[in-house]
Amino acid sequence: MLRHQPPTAIYLPLSHVRQGIGRSNLDPSQFQTALEQYLGVRACFLASSGRAALYLLLQSLSTSRPARSVVLLPAYTCPALVKVILDAGLRPCPIDISPHTLAFDMEQLLSHLNEQVLAVICVHPFGIPQAIEEVTALAYAAGAVVIEDAAQAMGARWRGKPVGTLGDFGLFSLGPGKPLSVGGGGVLCTNDEKQAQVLEQVWRQLPPATGRQSVMALARLLLLRAATHPRGWWLAARAGVQRWGDNPNSWGYAIRRLSPLQTRVGAVQLSELDEINRVRRENGRQLAARLQALDFVHVPEAADTAEPIYLRLPVVADTAERREQLYQLLWSAKLGAGRLYRSTLPELFPQLDGPPCPGAAQVARCLLTLPTHHYVTPEDINRIYACLSENGPPKFKLVIG
Repeated sequence: MLRHQPPTAIYLPLSHVRQGIGRSNLDPSQFQTALEQYLGVRACFLASSGRAALYLLLQSLSTSRPARSVVLLPAYTCPALVKVILDAGLRPCPIDISPHTLAFDMEQLLSHLNEQVLAVICVHPFGIPQAIEEVTALAYAAGAVVIEDAAQAMGARWRGKPVGTLGDFGLFSLGPGKPLSVGGGGVLCTNDEKQAQVLEQVWRQLPPATGRQSVMALARLLLLRAATHPRGWWLAARAGVQRWGDNPNSWGYAIRRLSPLQTRVGAVQLSELDEINRVRRENGRQLAARLQALDFVHVPEAADTAEPIYLRLPVVADTAERREQLYQLLWSAKLGAGRLYRSTLPELFPQLDGPPCPGAAQVARCLLTLPTHHYVTPEDINRIYACLSENGPPKFKLVIG
């Protein structure tokens, strides 16, 4: 059977599914408690998606601080964040990032922090922790709160502490291809006792997932598991699965609780998260070390105080043309290269007010991601390096993707 390494993959042994289904007496709050202990936070709240959790948080913050209506966020990130901010009746303002670190352009961030800013969303992309102390210092000086988007980074650490726990609020995704996936879902956490009490009231009003929704979530999880297996990805890619996130129709979300079945599978998955992240981290580090020898690509830097998980390994090519050549070459070799977020937020939402974002534009044009998941073998790492290190412009044929 044809094999093609996917850009990212769901780690889900079928034994975890069987355990989750079999633990029908497990209270959903036990997964919530386990997450609180794992992250070391005062409170976690579970929702049907990370987008739903962010929407509920922004609504709560906006109600308590109606004079503030602006949310600052990186100009290169998941476009669904903009939809959520707009849905909450707030104004997104994209801020440029550095192509070398994927971190905020701090001067631009500072220049846009004022009394109208409600929140700053600091993203930890691809499981790489970003320095957050300077962001929080600037945000707090302007009276804004800091929301860490750790959707791709559950298990990553900054100065020994889990990302998502260093600002006022942390957001995690349990969706497809995330560090811990249950087929969809989101987690909001906080260490602020007062905010936790307010959010507890909000979450009590959420409608529960129906039995049908719970079964559909499990079916989606199993389908995604098969699709992100090397034996299934070649077919999934030809069906256009990897382009679904670019479609605005995929940016929607339902406001409800995470289903009990998903919480049970999540509880089983959480117990092995550190080990599967160790595999991702090691694969990412080995790839990054090999790529240092190439002068036409660079891996965005991770600080010495960061412990990344490398959900994918981001690589920035020297030109957009080079990125496309390398992408086609890797796909021809059946190695799971990805081109995530091929447009900046200002390009996707020209109605937004914001500063020029040349760094984000460079990342959108030139960024390639390499697979680090548990299906990646030492042979795959050697093959990826061999593909990228070929002398001269790579020759390729057009592939679907």
